[in-house]
Parts: sequence; structure tokens; C-alpha cells
Amino acid sequence: MKKHWSRPLGLAVLALAIVGGILALHGPKARQLAPEFASVAPVKVQTAPASKPEIIRRAQMTNWDDFTNRFETRMKPAIAKWCKVYQGRIPFGPDDVTLDKFHSKVGGFIYTFMLGDTTFSVYDGPQGTHVFYMMTKQASQELNNPGNGATQHDISTPATRQEIIGLLTADSGIDYPAEQVSINPTGKFSSMQGGVMVEAGGIVGSGAYRIMTFTNLDFVLDGNGQIVSYQR
Repeated sequence: MKKHWSRPLGLAVLALAIVGGILALHGPKARQLAPEFASVAPVKVQTAPASKPEIIRRAQMTNWDDFTNRFETRMKPAIAKWCKVYQGRIPFGPDDVTLDKFHSKVGGFIYTFMLGDTTFSVYDGPQGTHVFYMMTKQASQELNNPGNGATQHDISTPATRQEIIGLLTADSGIDYPAEQVSINPTGKFSSMQGGVMVEAGGIVGSGAYRIMTFTNLDFVLDGNGQIVSYQR
């Protein structure tokens, strides 16, 4: 299955599907954040609008025992594996993702947890079980803010290409061809200084669109080399 998304929306577009229901639960202030996830780049996406995913909130879960079993036997091992790959680069550990942090189930297979101001989602479905999405509130704000131009942007990066490729391979088990790994300093397009946006596995068409497949893996490191946004 392939999806056509506009660059650099790779880390932002699915956020609408994941956090749309989440933001709606947190009052007017939170709802104002929704456009941030959609405005990373002012490029129109020439595709049919996506259907609205089904969102089942915590209070609406009818089979809690099944979810608990999935969490313990399938999700926890996947979360632990992911945390080991990115150890030292994430603001939490596997033991911080607990049942009491569960927020909602989106689209049938995506289970979302709220870890403070960090949205964290796990996919558990026909394609297996893996960490699907992560975004900190601060990252969403910085990545969607191009800055006021008053100061020179810092386009350095917090990790070498070799280090980035090592993370991609350890996480996905895929040796991505060089032409399928895009590494862009976040200082080029946002107010996040010294960070880097990594997009792997996608194929760019016509300089505007990114063909997304199940092998895609995208993440953003901030200026301190911490994972602040992730999508797979």
C-alpha cells in the first residue's frame, strides 16, 4: 500500500489522525494546537481527503481484558525494544508507558498513550506490533514555526550520518539505500535550531510528494540529539 504525502509533512500528517481526538478532549486551549500538526509546509497535497479514523476513547473501551493482554504480551516487548534502540535519546523509558497512561484507540490498530505532554502511539495489527508515533508538544510547536528571521538559523546537526544510519538500521532492520535516506537540518525550515529531520524509505516524486510505504521510518532529533518526533 502506498500513500502520497507532501514533504516535509511525513512526521506531521498522521498526527492529525492520531491526535485529532486527543486534542478535542482537552478543551479550547488544546484544540488550538490542532493546526500546528498540519502546517509544517505550505504545499498543497493533490490527493483525495483521508477518511476520518474511528476513535475509541478510554472510557469507551468495551473489552479491557483483551486490551490488557495485548499490552502485556505484544506492546510492552515492542516498546522495550524501541526504547533500547533509542536509549539516551528519548525522554522516558519502557516502564513509563503504563495502562493508566492509555488514552485512546485510533483506526482499529493504533493505541495512543499520553506521557505528560508527549503523545506516544503503538501499532498492533496485521503488520505486526511496533512503536508507530511520538511527538512532544514543544517539538510540534517548534517544527511548525519558521521563526521571525531576526536571528540566523543554526543548520548544524546533532548526529553524524553514520550515527543516523545506525539508528535506522537498528530500529527497522533495513539497510536503506542512500537515495532513500533524507537528512535535513531543522534550522532550514523551522525554529528548532541545531536539529535534524530524518526521512527513510520514502521515494520523492516531482520534488513535492513522498510515497509512503510500510518500510518508512521518520524521526526528528532536536539540538541535543533527543528524539522529539517519530513516525513509522
